Amino acid sequence: MRRASAVIFLLNRRHAWREKITAISCGNVEWETREIESIERLVLDVRAGRVHTFELAHPATVVIVTD
Repeated sequence: MRRASAVIFLLNRRHAWREKITAISCGNVEWETREIESIERLVLDVRAGRVHTFELAHPATVVIVTD
């Protein structure tokens, strides 16, 4: 996947997690918040070219970043 596409993919995943937190409305969202923070760090690393491969657990996804 091209770098720009990988960033867009991650931003879409982050948006989906935020919507999930909004839908929960009550209860513990600590795990979801940690996922969002992890994705935000990963976005910065992919954009900067420090990461060329990453894996997400939910749902299981492996992405190889190309330039």
